[in-house]
Amino acid sequence: MVFFTQNIFLSHNMRKYILKTSLFISPFILFVIIGVCMPTTPRASLSLLMAETSKNTLLQNTPLPRIIFVGGSNLSFGLNSQEIKDSLGLNPINTSIQASIGIKYMMDNTMKYIRKGDIVVLVPEYQLYYNSLNQGSKELMRTVFDVNFYNIRNLNIIQFINILPLLPEYAFTKFKPSEYHPKVDEDDIYAVNSFNQYGDAFRHWTKKDQHDKIVPIQLKNEFNPRVIDYLIFQNKKLEKKGAVLLISYPCFQESSYLSSLERIEKVEKELKKSGLNIIGTPERYKMADTLMFNTPYHTNKTGVDRRTKRVIEDIREFLTSTNHLYK
Repeated sequence: MVFFTQNIFLSHNMRKYILKTSLFISPFILFVIIGVCMPTTPRASLSLLMAETSKNTLLQNTPLPRIIFVGGSNLSFGLNSQEIKDSLGLNPINTSIQASIGIKYMMDNTMKYIRKGDIVVLVPEYQLYYNSLNQGSKELMRTVFDVNFYNIRNLNIIQFINILPLLPEYAFTKFKPSEYHPKVDEDDIYAVNSFNQYGDAFRHWTKKDQHDKIVPIQLKNEFNPRVIDYLIFQNKKLEKKGAVLLISYPCFQESSYLSSLERIEKVEKELKKSGLNIIGTPERYKMADTLMFNTPYHTNKTGVDRRTKRVIEDIREFLTSTNHLYK
């Protein structure tokens, strides 16, 4: 009888505790829900992430023959697509925005627009081979909640769970006065309007190098073999659509390259074993520090031109060697 009474007492206390806890956190949860549901702020609407809308429009409307570049900012800040069009006679689409969005989202979003005859050139940053495919990030979260909520269809349940912890901080930004300042200035480099008609970031081409902002990268973590498995899976899907997947290497600052050489060689080794179409080599896209603009992956205009020339040569070599229709 005493035991039964104690259980009732404990249960009563537990209910009181749960009720008090719920009353305490409910305003916070409500605050987060309201913030998440509020429209994109004026400042966020100028973000370079918002360029995804115009890049998806390019994927919808650009006619065949097409060459589609997929990757992070090593591509968006490292290609001159006009040169590619003039040299190869292909209509280029540079879908790239930022590496932190992740390979999985990049490819899953692009796959919806693939047509028979497309050539897809995937160029991930090196660290993406060492990250989880389902890793969450602020950029991925904002691609859903700022750019287009329907982008949530590109996420699996694990990706969604991984971005949930980022929502409170995101929600609080909706209540910051600076997000609504009437004179919000668009960043002159990282902005929605920093891309040309092909999707290349071009505003930095005429600017002075910002070498003082470059922090060399040393790759860490363990190589993730699931990334290669995912690329093989996507390659099969593209083949069924009548498209071709090419994998290449990012332009990378020489200092960072040398400090991460062992891990870069691991990427090259695993890609060679994969049976995928690989063009170029890591060494070929190693860039002198003087050719970088403001990060180890962002080339200045001279670097853009040099990298673009090599990309053209590597693609032409593949098209010629395989007797591809669009050589």
